[in-house]
Amino acid sequence: MREVASYDVTVSFADEQRSAVEAVVEACRQRGLTVLHGSEQTHEWWAHKGEGDLPDVLVRFFVPFVSTVDEFTAAMLRAVRAGDRHVLPVLVWDVAVPPDLLHPHVTYLRGAEHEPNQLAEALASRVERAEAAGWDRAGLATVVTRARENEPAGEHVPATFSRYVEQDAAMRYLGEQFAAAVPRLRRRGFVGTAHRGGSRIALRIERAGDTVYALDIQRGGIGGDETVNFVVGRHDAGSACTNGWARPVYDAEAGVAKLELHDRSVFGHGAGEPRTYTREELFTALWQRINTVLTATAG
Repeated sequence: MREVASYDVTVSFADEQRSAVEAVVEACRQRGLTVLHGSEQTHEWWAHKGEGDLPDVLVRFFVPFVSTVDEFTAAMLRAVRAGDRHVLPVLVWDVAVPPDLLHPHVTYLRGAEHEPNQLAEALASRVERAEAAGWDRAGLATVVTRARENEPAGEHVPATFSRYVEQDAAMRYLGEQFAAAVPRLRRRGFVGTAHRGGSRIALRIERAGDTVYALDIQRGGIGGDETVNFVVGRHDAGSACTNGWARPVYDAEAGVAKLELHDRSVFGHGAGEPRTYTREELFTALWQRINTVLTATAG
């Protein structure tokens, strides 16, 4: 089986940025980051290569340096707005980016020609955070091609769509459904409680005084303050744990808001591709998982 090379960062740049980007690349390498960088790999190069002609490698972040907003850099910014976590633009030289191309909840990196060390430090921090969150690397050719072909963000998303309103609705719905469901567990010999607070739902299921299943659903977390965070199992209060998180998104094809679940182990298996659920579908999947665990416990 052929081993595929992997990198922390791959950079793209305009011709006038060449020397500044080379300084950042060197500073990144001095910090231990692996960087894919070729002198010919400008925005123009990345924009016109077919997927089969792009490097066959894995990457943590594709980093386009944006000094002017052209067709290619606009596509990269739209990819971030659409939720692509592998695209990490760097805004340089006080570039003016139209607000409709910026994600309202993403803190963009900014760089200047005389600050390669500061920018390298920021990139290293982002890589460390991605590793801590368990984000896998992705195929670079797929990342770039998908970003280039992404439709302009916002064309089919209603102006009234709000991630925070959907977060509130999800927390409220899941809390109500768990509170209604847990009393039925007594007929199976389990006792369930569902404590509902303003920013947390604490579900605990016991048998003979022993906790056999625990789930905390929290407002915000590692995926962003607009997400719903899931922690399976008992843990210390205030600890920074996650088994997955759900981000509110708008499904333009279906015309409804959904929750995009980034599942690390909520359903008992490893991380996979994000999957979208309605609130109702997510509760059903969670309750089915709980019943599977309880059946194994009773057996």
